Amino acid sequence: MKKIISLFCILVLAFKFNAQPPTYDDLLILYADGNYAKLIKETTKYSEKDNTKNDAIVYLWMAKAQYKISFQADRDEDYKNAFKDCFNSIGKFVKKDKEGKLLEQHMDFIADVKKTLVESIQNELEAKDYRKAAGWVTKAYKINPNDLGAKYLEAACKFRNADKGGANQIWKETDKLLMKVTSDEAPKEVKKGEKSEPILIKFKDYSDEDKELFKIGIFETAECYISMKQVEKAKTLLGKVAQWFEGDEDFKAKYDEIVN
Repeated sequence: MKKIISLFCILVLAFKFNAQPPTYDDLLILYADGNYAKLIKETTKYSEKDNTKNDAIVYLWMAKAQYKISFQADRDEDYKNAFKDCFNSIGKFVKKDKEGKLLEQHMDFIADVKKTLVESIQNELEAKDYRKAAGWVTKAYKINPNDLGAKYLEAACKFRNADKGGANQIWKETDKLLMKVTSDEAPKEVKKGEKSEPILIKFKDYSDEDKELFKIGIFETAECYISMKQVEKAKTLLGKVAQWFEGDEDFKAKYDEIVN
């Protein structure tokens, strides 16, 4: 009887141990060791298990591993598109991190990814390859579906790729979103009888990388307007955002070129 009770206790303890949510220390160790290939494999296993597939941290570690391995020139063929795959993982991470607590804790990582993304976009723009640039631009939506810079730039790329209808549709939608962005600390006062529109974001909360992509999107859009002989429209757009780029020499130069 004692043996049966002991066995029962062992089984109960084993069940409780297995029922405890994982701490993912194994993933942290793999990352610290720089073993990114194995980290990707382990996070993939976690993403396929019923009890862990909805844990945001699984996809965070997966994204971190994919981002790091993308810089390794001798990486395995399986990881040749690791940087692109990184955005799919980030998208899942952001969706599953419903309260945004993990995202807030790992904004440095997101900033690094965004910086590399902006560099990739700039390279394609310099090469006048707007199709490839557009492919990179849309990756930004995995981080923030309402990324204004990405929207303006996606529209500009569509225009350059002879999709004027698609470009104009995005520009119209983005112009409406731009009206909800403010540099104020508090929402503007709503007059009686007016509907209160939610503010999308305070511009002061934009990261440096967000601001850079936004600036590029504005510049490219302004150039598209000019090519359509809508110079006043280009001037108006630059005027709307000029307050946010005081002290930015690149913006001042572009503003003087078009407006003054």
